Amino acid sequence: MSAHQAVSEDRPLRAALDTLSESDIPDVATFIAAQSGRVREAVESHLRWFLLENPARRNHDPLGFGLRSGDQLVGCILCCPQEFRFKRERIVLMGSSSFYVDDRYRGHGGRIFLQYCRLARRWPLFGTSANSEAAALWKAAGAIPISGCESELFGVLRWPAIVEEFAHRKNAKGMLLRLAGSSISNLARLLWPLKVHSISSDSLRLLTCADEINDLCLPDCSAALTAVRDTAYIRWRYFSGRDETVVAFAYRGGQTDRPILVTVNQRPRGYRGQITTLNVLDVYPEVSADSCLQIIGALIARFGDTVDAIVLRNQDAERQRLLCARGFQRRSFAASIGWSLDKAKLLPTHDWYMVPADGDGLI
Repeated sequence: MSAHQAVSEDRPLRAALDTLSESDIPDVATFIAAQSGRVREAVESHLRWFLLENPARRNHDPLGFGLRSGDQLVGCILCCPQEFRFKRERIVLMGSSSFYVDDRYRGHGGRIFLQYCRLARRWPLFGTSANSEAAALWKAAGAIPISGCESELFGVLRWPAIVEEFAHRKNAKGMLLRLAGSSISNLARLLWPLKVHSISSDSLRLLTCADEINDLCLPDCSAALTAVRDTAYIRWRYFSGRDETVVAFAYRGGQTDRPILVTVNQRPRGYRGQITTLNVLDVYPEVSADSCLQIIGALIARFGDTVDAIVLRNQDAERQRLLCARGFQRRSFAASIGWSLDKAKLLPTHDWYMVPADGDGLI
């Protein structure tokens, strides 16, 4: 290799920022598919739903920002507005989604994020799917982590797939992987039982359309900053047909004196997708710890034969201690996945009731 070649390879690759529009969605889908390993057509379909059908989006709202080298997209961050409320005040926040940068252009990632941060002059910003690198950028920009977004809780119902994953991560071969479905799994079940009583699933009434939300008479006033759950949002989020595993319920039982909206979806996890998780996306209005356990018990009664674990996020420290005492396993993230940035002081409070359905964390 000549000296000239060495200097050329060390020189940072050039790239220019670009504001994305609807016509860029095919290019964005191709780039995200390449970065994530997903099917391009599925990514494009998802983006058209998540970006263009979002009822909170207005014509002037930015779609996102891209990084281009020549005519090739090599980085992007997308924008997803969402309406929240505090007491009776409504306020739109601009969420971030799909922050990807090609490995060869990682040095430019901060430029894309800075362009997104400039939107803080007009909207409070938030994100719910930050990895450790993105979390460092949020922190450097002056953002604060959203409480409860530093971990998730696993309520394991069936251990074999979980033990197999643990053995795989420890590079165990042969015997351990074969034992995952037998003796080790039985031992794990005895050592870490899930001490949540299954109750009648009749307390969960299936909702079949968004208009049924009106019958629940959900509160339109909140003591914390929380999502606006109107019919348009519910229809888009849960009844658009984008995710066949999404289910919405009205829960009534125990100490609750009014119906509670409960939504869930299922996702595969593990090195070969062998773990089926039931993710609790929303419980609204917020319930007591005892009522939370009753809802979990009803979900176990309904889904216990088909999923390996129930996953909870956005739990405060006290709720985490209670659930761990009942056998839930706490999984800490490398950094908080939820952040908010309010440079223009537009938020009326920083007390959140954030749920996993907010943003793009578990869609």
